[in-house]
Amino acid sequence: LNRQLTSGNLDAKELAIAQAGQARDYPKGIPQCGTDALRFALLAYTSQGRDINLDVLRVQGYRFFCNKLWQAVRFTLMQLGNDYKAEPFEVSGKESIMDKWILSRVAHAVERCNTDLEAYNFTQYTTTVYDFWLYDLCDIYLESVKPVISSGSDEARKVAKATLYHCVETGLRLISPAMPFLSEELWQHLPRLDSHPPSIIVHAYPETSEYPYTNEKIEADVAFAMSVIRTVRSLRSDYELTNKTKTDLYASVTDEEDKRCLVSLIPLIETLASSNKVEVLLQSSITPESIPSGCAHVTISSRCSVDIGLQGIINVERELVKLSGKKEKIEASIAKLVEQENRPDYEEKVPLPVRVNNTEKKEALLVEKKSIEAAMTALSG
Repeated sequence: LNRQLTSGNLDAKELAIAQAGQARDYPKGIPQCGTDALRFALLAYTSQGRDINLDVLRVQGYRFFCNKLWQAVRFTLMQLGNDYKAEPFEVSGKESIMDKWILSRVAHAVERCNTDLEAYNFTQYTTTVYDFWLYDLCDIYLESVKPVISSGSDEARKVAKATLYHCVETGLRLISPAMPFLSEELWQHLPRLDSHPPSIIVHAYPETSEYPYTNEKIEADVAFAMSVIRTVRSLRSDYELTNKTKTDLYASVTDEEDKRCLVSLIPLIETLASSNKVEVLLQSSITPESIPSGCAHVTISSRCSVDIGLQGIINVERELVKLSGKKEKIEASIAKLVEQENRPDYEEKVPLPVRVNNTEKKEALLVEKKSIEAAMTALSG
């Protein structure tokens, strides 16, 4: 960009203004992101029409997504081992709940990718493959399968490895049209069937009929468990607990069906919520002795609430002081923004983008304040 400016027909004054604008827009330059990340970003932008406002940071985000794919395949190869022999995938009937869940998610991804590509809906296509790889496969399934492969039974490990390989290999073929170079390189490192072609480029694209694994009930169960996990993670973050600090977790639910759901997914909750143990209790049968003292309590919904054991892990008095200090700083920031908004000439003198930014900033601070107040209430109780 700088060379284009200096080789153009701008006079010295205009050149200086243009160079200052580039320095302001790209203070650290434009990072190298690779052709696959750029292609993926451009496909994601297609809904905007012919002219797009390309955000370099978004392209860089997709470069980090490429790194995530590298890490996921590297993890898969480590878990499979050097002696793993790929075989045509068939449901054995011995799959765990999480195996069935990821098979259902990959089936949905295959269906949506085919639908989106046939309709030339590249924006939705990139969203589908991005969500499958990042949120379903990397964030949930890979984490849930670690304890199974490291310490599960031989049969459970065999089934988990077959499911893992099947989903990763399918995922690479799904993303291949958008990231041909990266998917080719990673696919070449995977074990292959004798029937596989020499390149992913000439491999058949996954067809919906080949993935009859959808299971809406299990997906709903895992979604409920993930709502518990996200709440626990948020609460742990409020108390600045690291993943190495394990806590006891007590989940209280309103009916037997919710209890059955969470009990069946205790291994997932223990892994993703960094818990020593997880107990699922019916609210109708809870006694004062059911949940020990020194717990932080938070209500997730009308169906469920959780208590996290903090006794001996944090100093309650010190934590309350620290949270109070954070709350005061946030309140001061909110008051400053409100003062600006209440000025008589605020609407006329402050540009619209700045006003929008101030409103978003205030809303984020209010959410953070509410979170801190909930953490303080839980500790005080």
